[in-house]
Amino acid sequence: MARYVSPTGHDIVGTYERVYGVAHIYGIDDTGEPIYAGDTKIDWDSQVTLTRDGKQIFLDEGGDEWTFDQLVKEENEDA
Repeated sequence: MARYVSPTGHDIVGTYERVYGVAHIYGIDDTGEPIYAGDTKIDWDSQVTLTRDGKQIFLDEGGDEWTFDQLVKEENEDA
């Protein structure tokens, strides 16, 4: 397994995902705004990695977004 970092040298910590959920409400006010009950049920089966121009989006520890072709492969010093 190779190790990749962002072009700025930050560790890659994850992928940018879209996940749907249902925010529970206990009513709707007269303007049509929901009155939230305070919890959301996440539908983990809806999870997909987001892409930009067909390339998966990775996030670094600073929250910056990068596509795989922008990442820098770190060479293994033990090799």
